[in-house]
Amino acid sequence: MRDYPPGPTIHDARCVQAPPGLLAFPARRVMEIAPNGWPHHACFSDATVRLNRPVVAEPKAFPEHPYEPSADQPEDASRELCQVCRGTHNALAVEARP
Repeated sequence: MRDYPPGPTIHDARCVQAPPGLLAFPARRVMEIAPNGWPHHACFSDATVRLNRPVVAEPKAFPEHPYEPSADQPEDASRELCQVCRGTHNALAVEARP
């Protein structure tokens, strides 16, 4: 089991809104590594995954927030993904929650 960082935004590698300098990987591999990613609404589609196009994962920054569990939990995740950031937060952050 593992903790997930906040979910990245997943862009088609050709997306003009993707930050420069990110390494591109096949879409299916990125979906395995970061199943908590947010598909970019302007460039990512079912065809991106079906055709296994190159994609990049843009890290996202979220303001500090309490862990709010969702109904979504990848098989290897230590707990449900947070509704706000789609990360699992670490065990210490969850234990510290009032």
